[in-house]
Amino acid sequence: MNEVPEVLAGRYAIEAEIARGGMADVYLARDLQLDRRVAVKVLFPEYSRDPTFVERFRREAQQAAILTHPNIVSVYDYGQEGDTYFIVMEYVEGKSLRDVLQVEVTLSPMQSARVASEIADAIEFAHRNQVVHRDIKPGNILITPTGQVKVADFGIAANPTDTKSGLTSTGAVMGTANYFSPEHAQGQAADGRSDVYSLGIVLYEMTTGQPPFTGESPVAVAMKHVRDDPIAPRNINPELPVDLERIILTALAKDPDYRYQSAADMRTDLMQFGRGRPLTFAAAAGSAVGAETMATPAVAGGGAGRGAPPGEEHEMWDKPPPRKGPIIAGVVGVLLLIAVVAFALFGLNSGSGSDGPEQVEVPNLVGQSYDEAAKQVRVAGFQVSRIDKVSDQSVDTVIKQSPDAGRLLAKGRTIFLTVSSKVVTIPQLVGKTFEQAQSTLTRLGLAVERVDLESPDKAPGTVLSTDPVAGTKAEKGSTVKVTVSLEPPVAVPAVANQDQVQAQTALTTAGFQVTVVPTASPTVPAGKAIGTNPPAGTKAPKGSTIQLQVSTGPDTVAVPNVVGQPFAAAAASLQGLGLNVTVNGCGTAGVIASQSPAAGSTVPVASNATINC
Repeated sequence: MNEVPEVLAGRYAIEAEIARGGMADVYLARDLQLDRRVAVKVLFPEYSRDPTFVERFRREAQQAAILTHPNIVSVYDYGQEGDTYFIVMEYVEGKSLRDVLQVEVTLSPMQSARVASEIADAIEFAHRNQVVHRDIKPGNILITPTGQVKVADFGIAANPTDTKSGLTSTGAVMGTANYFSPEHAQGQAADGRSDVYSLGIVLYEMTTGQPPFTGESPVAVAMKHVRDDPIAPRNINPELPVDLERIILTALAKDPDYRYQSAADMRTDLMQFGRGRPLTFAAAAGSAVGAETMATPAVAGGGAGRGAPPGEEHEMWDKPPPRKGPIIAGVVGVLLLIAVVAFALFGLNSGSGSDGPEQVEVPNLVGQSYDEAAKQVRVAGFQVSRIDKVSDQSVDTVIKQSPDAGRLLAKGRTIFLTVSSKVVTIPQLVGKTFEQAQSTLTRLGLAVERVDLESPDKAPGTVLSTDPVAGTKAEKGSTVKVTVSLEPPVAVPAVANQDQVQAQTALTTAGFQVTVVPTASPTVPAGKAIGTNPPAGTKAPKGSTIQLQVSTGPDTVAVPNVVGQPFAAAAASLQGLGLNVTVNGCGTAGVIASQSPAAGSTVPVASNATINC
């Protein structure tokens, strides 16, 4: 246990330990300034001594703090006291979903869909803010006494720099391995669709009472995510509605391209299910996922197989899941080091039941034209679904198929064919950052032209519109104009004759960067502002750099010794330095006998100098 001060940062009074994770303890505390209860997560000492991890912890806590959403546990503060590093979070009174499932075993279909829709809302908000959770699981889902769902540990669950704790340590990361996406398990880059897969696992567990994959070690579980098909949820819980099974299986597609492409899409289908309406995004049941069709016994304990109560299937979700047993408080403080292992991607295996539909081997369709492949699919007794994707291969050539060739598949199921195309559909990009939009369009093979437009109501860099608009077909290589929000320019404040610090403060307060340019001035005292470039009153973009000219005083010159020189040469020498010269008694060919100011003096430019013959 951490040796934690009774009061952290002079503000957070520690009351009790409420959770312990892989990297931190979580304490119930009271914020003495705001007089409210908070949860304080304190890093274990071994991680506090690692500067790299401490910096990452600070940076990611800061990142998590931007996620202000009703379904996300808020992060209030980050701090350090001595060698103790801590994060202050919203204190959530209630249970984790893990606690709920330990008592209930399963939730009804409606309750499961409602909880999953709130989780989807939370992670979609995070994805829009470029945060991928990477550790969605029941232990990180909290349910308040009013039934509100809260997702915890955003952005602080994974430590990719740590290579010491791996999947081979049985039990060390089992809780996380059960919810890995296939790409996460293989160490590949994971985007928001990885969270969608993990949410599919959570929804599977809520409706069946068990995760789809278990094993003796995290490695064994991770391998199943990569190569095995889940048992169809309705084989475990026959009373599960077909549409909810379709949602689960779409989220659990091995290939991210066949999953829901966003948490928002998954939430839409969950909401449609809750209202008894047709699904919008889900694939045909079992089409791209390949869930095993062999029936298996329900989970021990009798929880699986309990369907929704009569009359519940099409009602709106205006009541929380039932809460049984004592309510425990707190945020589940789980910070697990996730180590990934690369596996060869085996072909997906399918089971076959003796009394199920006839099983037919899936033909190899890659490399064929779409028309030829589609004809072959239909002759074999399957349905076909086409997905266009920009590719360097010949147009209309099948470049990918799911399920893979050689697999046994029941007749009537759907085979997805990814087809090379030079025509793509413009995606919906409004509301995303320009960088996100540019990345998406570039991947589609489209050129991007940025158009800036002043928009005081939108954050700078936010996409306002595209031309062509979303849903329009466009040829590969064509240009899409992306109109991006630009903050209105700001007038440069007048700072002449102000002290340098005062002038710099005025400019930075107005939102500008400042570069100081020392400039000589015969009229402005040293240390005072002469002016700016661009001048005061000019409108310039917020964040742009303004040159602040600060006086160094008048220019000065050192007076040379001209005594003994012919008066003409002496006068020319002094005038060349910018001095005003008066010549006395020299006639036409006199020699200088005396001078004022004396040789070696330092005087301002344009001072008077007198030479006498």
